[in-house]
Amino acid sequence: MIFYLTYILTPLILSNVLHMWVVKRNYLAFSAVPIHKNWFGENKTWRGFAFVSLANLLIVWMMLLFFPADVNPWLGALFGAVYMLAELPNSWLKRKMGIMPGATPSRGAFFFKLIDKMDSSLGVALTACICFPYSLSEFGLIFLVNILIHSLFSLVLYMVHLKKSF
Repeated sequence: MIFYLTYILTPLILSNVLHMWVVKRNYLAFSAVPIHKNWFGENKTWRGFAFVSLANLLIVWMMLLFFPADVNPWLGALFGAVYMLAELPNSWLKRKMGIMPGATPSRGAFFFKLIDKMDSSLGVALTACICFPYSLSEFGLIFLVNILIHSLFSLVLYMVHLKKSF
């Protein structure tokens, strides 16, 4: 679990916080092109995929300079991409239901907020279990920790005005 928290979760937290800062300041605006506006909305952009994947790769690589471990730094890019990919089905479903990008419907608001925290958490937990020999109970713990950390950082980013909604 320490390995997971150190080399997978910590870089994902840092790369996503940096991504929110990049979005808020509109850095790399040339790449803020929607992947598919009709399917996923305006908020799922090529900038997000590229930035989170590359930032995660660089963070893992820098961590390995200071805390050597038997880890391939390209796992950072993999987990960054998985994090972003795992958000797409939820975005697609919300577009099909007529929910605007970044909006939460008044009906079922709690459900949609929960799904927003669970989608990338599930993708990352499943990928961790594919890449490493985690047990089913460890998968459950990783998934739960992911949801809690995601929720906590979403709240913090909302409170410091880097995110529009919690």
